[in-house]
Amino acid sequence: MFDFVYRKKRVVQVILALITLPFAFFGVDYYFRSAGSVSEIAKVGGDRITQAEYAETIREQQDRMRQSMGANFDPTVFDSPEVRYSVLEQIISQRLLESQARRDSFRVSDAQLAQFIGALPAFQEDGKFSRARYEQLLASQSMTPLMFEQRLRQELTLAPLQEPLASANIVARSNVERYLSLLDQQRIASSASIAPEAYLKDVKIDDAAVRAFYDSNQSAFQTPEEVKIEYVSLNPEAVSGQIAVDPAEVRKVYDDNLKQYGKAEERQASHILIAVKPDASEEQKTAAKKKAEDIAAQARKAPSQFAEIAKKNSDDPGSAGQGGDLGFFARDGSMVKPFEDAVFTAKQGDIVGPVQTDFGWHVIKTTSIKPGRTLSFDEARPGIEQDLKRQKASRKFVETAEQFQNLVYEQSESLQPAAKALNLQVQTTPFITRAQVQALGRNNAKFVQAVFNPEALQSKRNTEAIDVGQNTLMAARVIEHKAASPRPFDEVKMEIRRQLERNTASELAQKAGKEKLAMLEQGKDAGLSFGKSVTLTRSQPQPGFPPDALTRIFQASSAKLPVYIGLPGERGGFSIYRLEKVAPPAPPEADRLAALTGRVGEQVGHELVTSYLASLKSKADVKINQANLEKK
Repeated sequence: MFDFVYRKKRVVQVILALITLPFAFFGVDYYFRSAGSVSEIAKVGGDRITQAEYAETIREQQDRMRQSMGANFDPTVFDSPEVRYSVLEQIISQRLLESQARRDSFRVSDAQLAQFIGALPAFQEDGKFSRARYEQLLASQSMTPLMFEQRLRQELTLAPLQEPLASANIVARSNVERYLSLLDQQRIASSASIAPEAYLKDVKIDDAAVRAFYDSNQSAFQTPEEVKIEYVSLNPEAVSGQIAVDPAEVRKVYDDNLKQYGKAEERQASHILIAVKPDASEEQKTAAKKKAEDIAAQARKAPSQFAEIAKKNSDDPGSAGQGGDLGFFARDGSMVKPFEDAVFTAKQGDIVGPVQTDFGWHVIKTTSIKPGRTLSFDEARPGIEQDLKRQKASRKFVETAEQFQNLVYEQSESLQPAAKALNLQVQTTPFITRAQVQALGRNNAKFVQAVFNPEALQSKRNTEAIDVGQNTLMAARVIEHKAASPRPFDEVKMEIRRQLERNTASELAQKAGKEKLAMLEQGKDAGLSFGKSVTLTRSQPQPGFPPDALTRIFQASSAKLPVYIGLPGERGGFSIYRLEKVAPPAPPEADRLAALTGRVGEQVGHELVTSYLASLKSKADVKINQANLEKK
């Protein structure tokens, strides 16, 4: 079983992800939250899923999204019942797989686990496992070896249940070709618009209608609620300025890890690839090798012409235009082994090959060599100091986080005591709206709710310390509050009148548009002037053809052309689209067909795994406590 999972790249990728997730992966209050809540949120057989476990999974998902999306991350997406249920389904699936693995007696021994860890490149130095590097890398991510090894053992144990299904992704070529023919199909269409502006002259809105609209929609004509607040933030950056790094400690790290500060030898190489497809016949393989041998002989006779020969003959689209140049690279596995071995055994200026790899035959020229060397202490010192400072700041942050929470809660009439005790700065805002408060709190909805909580607005007391993500705790206190208030009628009446006139004109334009569409469908002249014909594809919207129109145009039957499609305009009015011609696509290129076949195959594998999980769930006694699931 271990050999099986050891060969799987996907498992290795999952494991490597475990050691590259930052400290925020666990969430700040993971370190000091109350452990008293064990309310059951679901049950899988006899296995309970507690609210604490569920909340931890939510935090992990939030932090992963926050890492990938940055400032665009919106934590309120996890308030959606659909998203919260989806997260619970993931936990249930994990428990079902764990239960099945126990029934099938799947296990990973300590020796197998050690062998797997030892083979991971991230933990190696000079091709061998380094215990010091292993512990240092995990410590830099605030993980202990025990934490990492427990997660790794679980991934390896469950892999045999999923990998065979995920790999069973055979897809018929004809199905992919059919899909591509639909995806790449082009449709030629033109459009005509019935604009609301043409009907504005016919619209009369009396004063009573304006007043009635104002009276029934006052919430739409309000000045926004505003607050002036003071706030204080705690994060590793805020405490890093308080961290001093002992020069002796920097020197010791350098001396103890001297191998890590070596800069490996790098070589620059150019190549000419004669590609060989995986399904090539023996005759094709032999012909490719013969061609590569002839090119190698030609290049050796005229080494200075290597770049020109590469431009004319290389099948590598990424480097052929640059004369085959691949730039500098180290002997670190970034190139396939036969290619790398050839480059690093050659002398500068040598032309070697043909060298066979999975891609075909390569003729290689080693063009330049940068010898390896060890960074001096002075060169390495800034990086070591920065790493030590970051590690110490992270530890100090964890140590002070609970103190920060307690101070803002216990001395709730001011943020100054917490700021003074932890050497932080209290900052004050001008009057700002809810949207601006949310931006200040890194788009964290809980922070906004705490600031605008009625008690916080009235009592002017500190909010609780809130984890706003990215290893940051924030607490705020309202200094002044301005409630939302209706704008005077006289101030907005012209705005309302223009809005009502526009709405009515748009309704008239849409009515006229539908009448003209009916005339066109009957083969009559509707008196419309269609614009220039445009070639459309499903994946490339064109100006004047919004997504809804594009969808309707490609859904329309092409049995009898032209076809007319009518839709309300994006800015009011009505648009009519005339489908004039359908152009079938050219046959897909082999590389694109192969790539799409792979992607479709991955989706098939995913669906097989999903079906397998559904079958496990149907046989298990799964119960969900809906009331606890809805608690936040």
